[in-house]
Amino acid sequence: MTKLEMISELLVEELQTFKEQIGLLEKVDKNLRDVRIKADSTRVEQLIERYLCEQGKRDDSLLSRIEQIESKVRAARTIPNWLIIPVLILFLSMAFVIVYLLIVKG
Repeated sequence: MTKLEMISELLVEELQTFKEQIGLLEKVDKNLRDVRIKADSTRVEQLIERYLCEQGKRDDSLLSRIEQIESKVRAARTIPNWLIIPVLILFLSMAFVIVYLLIVKG
């Protein structure tokens, strides 16, 4: 019988500790239900706003650079001014040579 009594005492002790633990869990549950968590995103919004402002400045500088490049490209010529006169002289001299050869041979 002594073993049976020991086992029953152990069971009673375990049941008491189990009840105590359940009581603690109920208190914690009640406390957690009363806690309200408020999400605060102001810091994230500030970071996003600062990033967008910096991106806007970068976009503006890029647009001004693109406009400068476009104006330079429009003003650029594919044939330099100094090359126009020698090319014209070359074509005129070739035309005179062709006309002379046609007159003399013809």
